[in-house]
Amino acid sequence: MTRTKTVCSPVPQKRRSSGAKLLVDFTPGKRTPPAPKVVDIAGRALRPNIILDTFFKFVSERHLIQQRRLAGKPPPWTSDPTLAAYPFTNVFRIYDRVTQYVLHNVVQQGDQNLREQCFRVMIFRSFNKMETWELLTAHFGEITWRDFDLNAYEEVLLTEQQENALYGHAYIIPSPKFGGRANASNHLRLVQLMMEEDLPGQLKRLHHLRDAHGRISLFPGMGDFMALQLLLDLNMTAHFDYSEDEWVALGPGSLECLRKMFGPSVRGVELEALEYLHRTQQDHFARLHIRPRDIPRVPGRTPGLSMVDLEHALCECEKYSRAHHPSIKGKRQKVAKRAFAPRPEPITADVPAHWLRAPRKRGAKLTYPSSFLVGDEQQYEVSHIVAEKRGQSGTGDPQYLIRWLGWGPEDDTWQRESDLVDGAPDVLRGWKSAKARIAARAAEFQQMGIRFVAQKVAKGRKSR
Repeated sequence: MTRTKTVCSPVPQKRRSSGAKLLVDFTPGKRTPPAPKVVDIAGRALRPNIILDTFFKFVSERHLIQQRRLAGKPPPWTSDPTLAAYPFTNVFRIYDRVTQYVLHNVVQQGDQNLREQCFRVMIFRSFNKMETWELLTAHFGEITWRDFDLNAYEEVLLTEQQENALYGHAYIIPSPKFGGRANASNHLRLVQLMMEEDLPGQLKRLHHLRDAHGRISLFPGMGDFMALQLLLDLNMTAHFDYSEDEWVALGPGSLECLRKMFGPSVRGVELEALEYLHRTQQDHFARLHIRPRDIPRVPGRTPGLSMVDLEHALCECEKYSRAHHPSIKGKRQKVAKRAFAPRPEPITADVPAHWLRAPRKRGAKLTYPSSFLVGDEQQYEVSHIVAEKRGQSGTGDPQYLIRWLGWGPEDDTWQRESDLVDGAPDVLRGWKSAKARIAARAAEFQQMGIRFVAQKVAKGRKSR
C-alpha cells in the first residue's frame, strides 16, 4: 500500500447546517431583518456590509429580467436603473449567449463520441468567438479530431487574422510558448497536445470537479480560471456529470466582490466565504423577502445557486456594486464599457438533457477509514494528487493537494513534496511523469516553430 508519513491526517469537516429557517411575511413593506453583524468563516470573525444584501437582491432581479424576456414581455424588463442601463451576464452561466451557442452548435452538433465532443469544445473555447467557429466550419465542414490538420487550420486562422479578430472579448487563454507563428498557432498546438495526452479519457476516469480541474491545470496556459471555464463546457456533454456544488476556482471578479463584501480580512479564505454564501443562501433570500418563486433556479436542479453559479454571479455583482455602492472602493470604478442594448434575435434558455435526469451516483462510496500506527505516528493512505502549487518564486518545496483513500474532496489537505518522497513515491512519480510528458511535448512544438522560422528566413535570403 502507498502511505504517507505525516501527522497531518485528514480531519472530517463539520457539515454545518444553514441555521434555523426564518418565518418570513412576504407582505410588501414589511421590515427586512438585518444581516448578521459578524460571521465565522474559517475561524475568522468577518463583518459583512451592505453588499451582502445587495448580492442576493441582484441575483434575484437579474434572473427575473431573463424570465420576463423569455416570456416575451416587452421592455422595460426592470425598474432597476443600473440593470436597465448596463449589460450583465445571466445569473446562471449556462444561460449566457455564448454558452448557449456552445451547447447548441458545438456540443450537440456532430459526432457525440467522448473525444470528438471534447475536441470541438477545446477548439471553440481556445478562441471563444462564434465567428471564428463558423469560419472553421465553413472551411472544414464538421470539426473532428480524426481529420484534424494543424497546418491547414493554422493557415485558415492566420489568413483571417489579417482582416478580423479571432478572439472573443470575455477572456483569452494565455498563449503557451509552443513556437507558433501567432497566438492562434500556439492555441492549436495546445489543443493537439491535450488530445494526444488523451485528456478526455483522463477526465472520464475522475469523479470530482476539483480533480478534473487539477488535471487540466497541468497544461501550459491553463490557469485556475481558464481551466474551470473549459471544464464547465465539457460538463455540458453527456460524458461528464461533475457536481458544481462541491468546489469552484475563483476568478478575479468574484475575489474582488468577496473582499468588498467582507472586508480585507477575508483575504486567503475567499473560498470559505463563498461556501458560507452557498450554505446560507436560502436564509438570506427569506430574510430579504424574496419569494420562493423569485429565487433563481435552473430546471432539474434545486432552487438557488450552485457554487459555480455563485462564483459567476459574484463577478457580475462586483460590477453592479460600482454603481450602487461607489463609496466601497475596488480596483475599478466604471461599471461597463458600453450601455445595454438587447440583441434582435430571441434568447434561449436550454440546458443539457442529462441535467434533467436524476443525478447519478459517481465514484466509490466513502468509507472514512481510520488511521493506522507506524511506530508512534498516525498515518493514512494516499489515493492520488489533485493539484499542485509552488511559491511565487517557483522554487522551494512544492505542495500537493492530496486525496486520502476513502475520503472525499472536502477532506483534501496540502502536503509538502518532502512528505511524499518516502511516504507516497508511486503517487508522486505518476504526477511528475504526466508533467514531464507534457513539458517534453511542449519543447518539441517549440523547436518545430524555431526551425520553421529559420527556414522562412533562409528562403527569404535566397529569393533576394
